[in-house]
Parts: sequence; structure tokens; C-alpha cells
Amino acid sequence: MRSASTIAAFVCILAAPIHAQDGGPFADYDAGRFEQAITGAEEALATDGQNPVLWALLAEAKAKLGANEEAAQAFARAAQYASDIDARSYYMRAQAFQLVEVGRHADARAIIGAALAEPSLTGVDTLDWAMVAIAAKDDAAAQQLLNDESVYQEFTRQTALDAAYSAKRQGLDKRAVRFFERGLVLDEAETERLSDEDREAIRREVRELARDWSFIGQVSYSTSGRSNTLGALPQDDQRAIQVGAEISRRIGGWRNGRPFSVFGRIYHSEFLDDDAFADDATQGWVGVRYKPFSALNLNVEGSRLIGLDRDGIDDWSVRAAISGGEGIEPEFGTSNWSYSQFYGDISYLFDNDVTYGIAEGRYGRAFALRNRSTILTPYASVRAGLDTGRVNEGSLGAGGGLALRYWFDETRTTAWRGFVEFDIQARERIAGDRSAGGVIASITVGR
Repeated sequence: MRSASTIAAFVCILAAPIHAQDGGPFADYDAGRFEQAITGAEEALATDGQNPVLWALLAEAKAKLGANEEAAQAFARAAQYASDIDARSYYMRAQAFQLVEVGRHADARAIIGAALAEPSLTGVDTLDWAMVAIAAKDDAAAQQLLNDESVYQEFTRQTALDAAYSAKRQGLDKRAVRFFERGLVLDEAETERLSDEDREAIRREVRELARDWSFIGQVSYSTSGRSNTLGALPQDDQRAIQVGAEISRRIGGWRNGRPFSVFGRIYHSEFLDDDAFADDATQGWVGVRYKPFSALNLNVEGSRLIGLDRDGIDDWSVRAAISGGEGIEPEFGTSNWSYSQFYGDISYLFDNDVTYGIAEGRYGRAFALRNRSTILTPYASVRAGLDTGRVNEGSLGAGGGLALRYWFDETRTTAWRGFVEFDIQARERIAGDRSAGGVIASITVGR
């Protein structure tokens, strides 16, 4: 996908017709003799120096030869002498675009600001002005211009998508969704359609922007420490059934990849061995979560732990979790693909003065089943743990597993929003506490 900063649609700005005249530099320009057109325009300007059409001809010819700064200067002179508002609007847009071409975004934004101060200028070809603003990295101005909904009928596929990414960067989630969906609909009428990968990337943008709440629940059986990433408490290495669920709500939307959320979580451990060191416990959390970086899936949270039975605890906790990978969701153009995933989680309990952390990496191969909605993934894994409440604080284990995930709840313009996954993993202890080895089986539902 092309980003909004590389908008090919701006070619139309420079392709706007120069007022046709017979012979001379105009004929040279039409014939592609741009150097001759420049010479002829300069000679004509020597005697008619306030002719905006001649200045525009000079600018267009300079642009064709890649002399963008000189073209910008000539467009500025054309705008200075133009009496027709339509022509002046065009010349200013073209000037701004030429400045963008040479990386002078601040100067381009100054021109856009001057145009916005004179509404009659931006009232002409408003969508073109918005596209220039996006190219100049002025999303605020672009979205101000796009407050005029009448221009939406002028959208092409690419202008709709560029406007969508701009709205996303401005935190205008609902507008971005609207533009993304419009772009996908317009794509269906295109001769050269977007690739499956590009369409899916846009559908995933829509999914993320439209999401205002999320849910995840898990049931697991474990013989080796905590199997559930929902909880933030150390667990014993005895056989246990663990059940957890979390619901979270975004406050203020996606915020261009920096969402803020409130959440509630409940987690129960049922130990099956008669000689288990830990007691069965039901634990609750309420807290807040923040993702501080757009490009990094790092979440930090603060929460209050609430014991929901006599074995639960009351405490304050801070936590940080990071994750990433590739091939986690279905890919297109192939029936199987490389899969990798990493997850890191560290938390600190203030009253109990305990630090607990895990880090896990997986690598395997994903296989698409049943129209890509079902994915089978065998993988190898390495897992390290930290629990300052144990005698042996650290642990390291490795092994392999098998995951079967079913995706559901998609629409024409929105990627799959929910999944059900069965996962089973076996690890051998390499070093440290015996919780590094064992078997973990889980069923997870997320949406």
C-alpha cells in the first residue's frame, strides 16, 4: 500500500491544462520539447512579465524536467498575477506540490495555511487541496477541508484511502473507518484491483479503528506454572485448572495507535494435587492500560488486585507486556507460511514485594484450512520465567506445541474480529525452577 505521503493522485494537479494557444512555446510544450518551451516562455515574459499563463507554462515545463524549486517559484508568480480565482487556486496548489517534491513541507504548509485563510481559494477543488495538505504532512488542514462532505462524491479509491490514513493519524476514528470503507467499495469498480494483501490490510485497519471494547477468556490445564497470560500472579508448579476472563473498554478511541483503556479481570486457579503448595484462589483486578507507542505493541498497566475469596490477595500492581510476530493472522497467496510470535510480561506487586515475569518465543509453520478461517500451526517454543517469590527465581524451558485457531465475525469491509483457539504445548526444563517443564493445554476465546 502507498502511504498518504506518496500520493500519486497529485499528478492530476500538474496535468491541468494550460490555456491553449497556437504556436510558440505552447506548441513546444505540447510536443514534449520542454527546453524549447522554457526558452520561449522566458522570451515572452521579457515583454509580458505579468502574464499568469506564461508563468504557468514556464512552471509546467520546469516541472517536466525535474526543476521543482524553479517550478514552484514560477507557479508563485502565476498565482500572484492571476485574477481568476480558479486559476489562482490551481497555481497555489501546484506551487505547494512542487515544494513537497523537494522536501520543503513547511513551506508547502505555509501556502496551504494562506489558502485556508481565504476560503474562496479552498472552496475551489477542495479535495485537491486536501490531497496537497496530506502530501505536505498537514493532516489537520486536510481534515479541516474534508469537513465538507460534499467532496466525498469526488473520491477515487486512492484519494479515499489517503484521506482515511490522514484521519487515522488525527484520531478521527469514525471518519477514517468511513473513508476506508469507501475506498474498498470504490476498489470493486477498478480495472486494477487492490491485491488481496492490501485489501486485508485495510480491513484490519477498519477492525482496529472500530473496536471500542474487547474480551478474552481462557480455560487451561497446566502442570507447569502459570499457563494463562491474563493473570499477573505467580502460580505453583502443580497440576491445575485455571480459568480467566478480561473485558476492557477504550477511552478516547484508537488515538493513532496509543489507546487508553480501563479493564476488569477475574482469574481462578484450581489445584488438583492433594499436596499442592498453593491454595485454590479466585482473584480480581480492576485497572487502566495504556499503549504509549504507535509502532510498538507495548502496553503498561496499573491495577488494584482484589481477593474474591479467602485465598485471593489485595494488592497494587504495575505491569508491562510486549508482543509481536508475523503470520499470526491468515495470509493470502499461499496455503502455508512462516509463523513467529514473541511475548514478554513483567509485573510487580507492591505489598507482597514480588516481581513476576515470563518471556516466550515461538517459531513454526501455519497452514490454512477451511477457506482460511481455520489455521493449524505446529511450532517450537522457548520460555523463560522469573518469580522472586521462589527459592529458584529463574526458569528456562523449551519444547513444542500445536495450535488450532478458528477466526470468525468478519464483514465485507472488516477483518475477522473474533477467534477461538485450542493450544497444547509440552516443554522440558533446561535450567532453574521445575516449573520450566510440563504440559499446558488451553482454549482461548477472544474478540
